Amino acid sequence: MIEVGQTYDFFGKVNLIDDSTYESYPVNVTTENNETVIVRVKQSKKVELNKIYFFNTKAIEFKDKIHLEASNFTPIEDTDIEDENREKLMKFFYEYAPINIVDIKKDIEVAIGQIKNKVIKDISDKIYQRFQKDFYLYPAASKFHHAYISGLAYHTHSMLRLSEGFMAVYPFLNRDLMVSGIILHDICKIFEFTSYENSEYTIKGKLIGHISMGVNLIHEVAKDLGYEESEEVMLLEHILISHHYYGNFGSPKKPNIAEALMIHFIDNIDSKACVLGEELDLVNKGELTKSMPVLDRERYYKHHLTNE
Repeated sequence: MIEVGQTYDFFGKVNLIDDSTYESYPVNVTTENNETVIVRVKQSKKVELNKIYFFNTKAIEFKDKIHLEASNFTPIEDTDIEDENREKLMKFFYEYAPINIVDIKKDIEVAIGQIKNKVIKDISDKIYQRFQKDFYLYPAASKFHHAYISGLAYHTHSMLRLSEGFMAVYPFLNRDLMVSGIILHDICKIFEFTSYENSEYTIKGKLIGHISMGVNLIHEVAKDLGYEESEEVMLLEHILISHHYYGNFGSPKKPNIAEALMIHFIDNIDSKACVLGEELDLVNKGELTKSMPVLDRERYYKHHLTNE
């Protein structure tokens, strides 16, 4: 029960924002306890639809109803909470990657820490440290694959796991280039979408795209570190430029080094296998999936030997 005059602090997701001629406007919020409350926000301050905030409020009476007047509110990504608690809230409010973010973060940071080439390690670590908060929040796509909160980190981690088999079979592959190329290949998707919770493309995302932005980012960081003329930088840039393989998919060059070709294959495998797995989960054994654009609009049969 909410009592007038009492203070209430909670995480909540904004569902609806109404206009008002009063000093504050009403916001429909679902709380972390799955309750619906009306939070009043001062006209001089703005909240965004579908976003999670930590609200500091006080219960007031407004037109014979109890509302919660917000004294402060902070986006969840700017709050100082443990990764486990943030992940729990994200999974409650949004469609979220089927992962444990703590374990994935540990694996990715171990992979970066094991890079031996100084140029590649310094560039990879500086970019990762600068953007890691968004890296673990953003989706990998708007609709076709890993299109949910933390999809980018999930996709990257899956590619790293797949790459271990490739490197075990093909010893000519350079581990440092493989690891760095995988971690950096999609990192500029954090600039391609309007926000992590509502993955619409930005103008910059539509006109420039994450491939070109990623190459520019590597060049910028390499220049800051004094590495811009090194071969390692050229190789990393080539991996990013070519990882979509085809020009109509955004790559101006096809892969011309072994690591770029393998990363293209691994990227393609994971993006398609992830979608296939999700669609198979939606049907019963003995049924066909719906047609899938990423798989040439084919329908796949879920046979009775399929692992659940």
